[in-house]
Amino acid sequence: MTGYTRHDLPCDIVVHAGHFTGQPEAFAHLLTACPALDLGHVEVIRDRPSTRLRARFAPDIADEIAIVGAVWNTLILILPAAYDGLDCPLTDSRTLPYLGTWRGHVPRMVPERPAP
Repeated sequence: MTGYTRHDLPCDIVVHAGHFTGQPEAFAHLLTACPALDLGHVEVIRDRPSTRLRARFAPDIADEIAIVGAVWNTLILILPAAYDGLDCPLTDSRTLPYLGTWRGHVPRMVPERPAP
């Protein structure tokens, strides 16, 4: 059996926010607002934002995003794999204001190389 090692790859993560009754409503809105997004690479955060954000960002950046997003009940993280090209196609709107793009990371499992 081949073993795998986790590597956290740095990336820019786009963050939007909004008021939604739950994740299904947020995802439904994203489908309408930007059908080009691959929702498998989008995270909707409603509870414990600082804790959840630390899975993607350094603690100080996670806290900053949580503070900026505290006005809304939902944060939406759009990972780079959610769209083609360099720029996220989801635009700033009244329903989903753009909070910024922060440097974070995404995990990748890489096969371990056998010892020579």
